[in-house]
Amino acid sequence: MSDLSEKKYVCVHAHFYQPPRENPWIEEIEREDSAAPYHDWNERIHLECYRANTAARLVDERNRILNLVNNYRYLSFNFGPTLISWIERHHPWVYKNILDADRHSVDALGGHGNAMAQVYNHIIMPLANRRDKLTQIRWGIADFKHRFGRAPEGMWLAETAVDRETLELLAQEGIKFTILSPYQALRWRFQKADTRWREASGGAIPTGRAYRYPCPGGKDLHIFFYDSALAHGIAFDRLLEHSSRFLGQIDRSWSERAPTGEPWLVNTATDGETYGHHFKFGDMALASAFNALRGDPSARIVNYGWFLDTFPVVAEVEIIERTAWSCAHGVGRWSDDCGCHLGGEPGWNQKWRAPLRQAFDYLRDALAEHFQTRMGELCNQDPWELRDGYIEAILDRKGPGGERFLASRLGAKARSVEAVRFLQLLEMQRFALFMYTSCGWFFDEISQLEAVLVLKYAAMAIDLAARTGSPDLLPAFLKLLEAAPSNLPEYANGAKVFTTKVVSEQVDMERVAASYAIESLSTRRQIRIYAYEVLPQKEEDLAAGPINCQYGLVRVKDQRTLEERDFIYAVVHFSGLDFRCSVKSPLQGDYDSILDALQNAIEEQSTIKLVRVLDDKFGPDYYGLEHVLKDLRARISLEIGAKALEVWTALHRSLFASHKPLLLSLRQWGIKIPADLEAAMQRVLSEEVELLAEKLIAHEMEPAHPGAPWDSTDFYFRVHMARLDAVWEETKSWGVPPDLEHVSGKLGGFLVELFLKLTNTFDEADAGRLFRLLGLCRKMGVSPRAWKLQTLYFDFVTKGVENPALPAKINRIEAFAKELDTMLNCRFSAMFYEGEPLGHRGSVPG
Repeated sequence: MSDLSEKKYVCVHAHFYQPPRENPWIEEIEREDSAAPYHDWNERIHLECYRANTAARLVDERNRILNLVNNYRYLSFNFGPTLISWIERHHPWVYKNILDADRHSVDALGGHGNAMAQVYNHIIMPLANRRDKLTQIRWGIADFKHRFGRAPEGMWLAETAVDRETLELLAQEGIKFTILSPYQALRWRFQKADTRWREASGGAIPTGRAYRYPCPGGKDLHIFFYDSALAHGIAFDRLLEHSSRFLGQIDRSWSERAPTGEPWLVNTATDGETYGHHFKFGDMALASAFNALRGDPSARIVNYGWFLDTFPVVAEVEIIERTAWSCAHGVGRWSDDCGCHLGGEPGWNQKWRAPLRQAFDYLRDALAEHFQTRMGELCNQDPWELRDGYIEAILDRKGPGGERFLASRLGAKARSVEAVRFLQLLEMQRFALFMYTSCGWFFDEISQLEAVLVLKYAAMAIDLAARTGSPDLLPAFLKLLEAAPSNLPEYANGAKVFTTKVVSEQVDMERVAASYAIESLSTRRQIRIYAYEVLPQKEEDLAAGPINCQYGLVRVKDQRTLEERDFIYAVVHFSGLDFRCSVKSPLQGDYDSILDALQNAIEEQSTIKLVRVLDDKFGPDYYGLEHVLKDLRARISLEIGAKALEVWTALHRSLFASHKPLLLSLRQWGIKIPADLEAAMQRVLSEEVELLAEKLIAHEMEPAHPGAPWDSTDFYFRVHMARLDAVWEETKSWGVPPDLEHVSGKLGGFLVELFLKLTNTFDEADAGRLFRLLGLCRKMGVSPRAWKLQTLYFDFVTKGVENPALPAKINRIEAFAKELDTMLNCRFSAMFYEGEPLGHRGSVPG
């Protein structure tokens, strides 16, 4: 047996994906109540999984952190393009670490990176037409190249759903391999000496090698079938409870390999969310397993591209047509009431699935006909090649990519009104693809979040079709949706779901203008509202009347299609959360005549006349706070509430001051303090703690005294800390813990900035600031942004180990690091004098 065959090659693949959750009208995810306390499910899963795997913790028996592992350096992985674009926008630090991990794997494995591409927005490929399959593949490849700076070798198929045409198109587009479930293999054979076919039904195919799948035209694709026992154990049998269980199953898979003497790859594939979201601390178990494998001379962690390039392919395979990894009935889960479900309520069915797909197929074909016709009028290019190339603009809407796309396709028309129609047609096609996102059919009920999302994409496509001259497609679409029965009586069918849960969420430019007006009157002016830019042309502050009023002319621009419209608005704030905003498209002379009428009403100090002017000039319809975009509405409400709270706090302060002797007597005699007075105490003391902490933060932001050691404190800091100690003792004596959420967040943000700066410069003054403010955290008993601070501390120590000259600027660096160890529950200080992370020197609990 050769040395190559004796090596235990291991590849763990993670498929990271969330459906595009953005409201299609504004291109942003709005608050999802079911994800509380997080803003939305992307945010929740990001913290539990996507971010966690960039710096998974290895800990000792006392749960102190020994080392951090970027799991993406050792995972084979794919990110859905719609998910990773969200990560890029909202969490650039995590995005950078994912890209860096792929570059590290390229260097470590001879040019073969861990990252794979994915079909763009996770549609079930066997249920798509050839045209849509091609766009999904081409967009997925283009997105990958844009992010990772190289061509993808492999491509993940949504739900591993496959048919022969999809595999042929992958090969045609230059993809070398994909990953399937062993239950999707029909039969296989060796390519040379033994040519007889072997049956593979029931997942019987050996999973440790690559298989050639011959495609027409002389191009081949290769398929890796993952180890189903290992995948099932990770997903359902709690292998991630401890890394030893995970490693034990890898060893069992290795020992049960086929006795051929060929190099063998123990490989598996699961949802990436398994590592931290589905299983808490799954990221840590994975990191510990990787740590052990890296220390095992008989094992090597590799990826599929490296294995395919390193060892000859000795077998070929045929697949079972139209199958997927998560449906025992082929692809029925996305087209029929096949019996696959997640539980639901007793008596529920999924008879809505087939009618929903039929409605979308009708809409897809009608939109395609309209697209071809209108595109033919706009430019002399193949419309479907235009759609394939549109990914260039999607990836760089406001940059040179978007401009280059328009110029190359429209030439001199790129800056004309025809460019708006051109982009609207392409956006219409983007949403026609998005409405097939697989999650819309995966769950139990058509009124649930995921199905409603794909219905919203359909609504957006219908809206864009209408704006580009299409006949009305909505009546026929709704008629088809009536055949999609809901399991909930209040919704009846898909048409009712559409009219009650989709139509009410639609956003047009007039509503954007109203949201801008109400927000600018109540809080601060936002020029950019999600996918729209609001450009004020004229604005009048009419606040001298009995109520607050603002009037103006704005231009609203859709950043995606470049469409622009002008609106006149008048917004009044009566009191509390009571707003009235009237909006209209201006006619010649409207602006001045409406302004005169509003000014006359305000000069007469007549609220009734002001409202009559609004009714007369704008009509009886108007927008209130309930019509403002969801997250903006919450922000407006909170800011107005904060102003009211200032008055409430002043009242509490007065109550506490005037009744303090009584309160002291009550406490002395052990009599329970009334709840109202207890609330007043808590509000007043919380405010004082917050004020003192903010003063200390502001003081630390000032330039440091030259030559001061990192652990020194000045009089200002000492006296304010003394006052904080006194107030803190008072809160304890009253038994009313202060509310520290706001100041904790502010403190955490400043600490992160300091640590980032310190990691880059190793400045002793910044080290002192960091040390003192961490002491403030300890005094108040808060751990703001602890995960990020621990991670930055690890980067700080790692850079210091790699270049000892850098931390030499800080006196007594080891003492400084040991203090940070205590504050952040780590054991990183040993790296300064031992030169390597502790987790590299032996087994670590998973």
